[in-house]
Amino acid sequence: MNPCQMNALIAALTNYLYCTLSKKDFIFWNVFFSELSKSMFGMEILRGICMWGGKERGHEGYDDFGHENFAHEHEE
Repeated sequence: MNPCQMNALIAALTNYLYCTLSKKDFIFWNVFFSELSKSMFGMEILRGICMWGGKERGHEGYDDFGHENFAHEHEE
């Protein structure tokens, strides 16, 4: 899914929820998803900080976000 498709999906979902939920429920889910988004973003930032400099911190084979990085296996 590219960013344009994701943006269209989010806009459609938001419109659907706005039209079907009560004002109180819409506000509740707005707050819920906003907090979820902040938490998910924060986890990625903290993972990047904790995994920064993988070799120096004993995490060889992982990139700055803790994802496996096998680029070193292909070096000649």
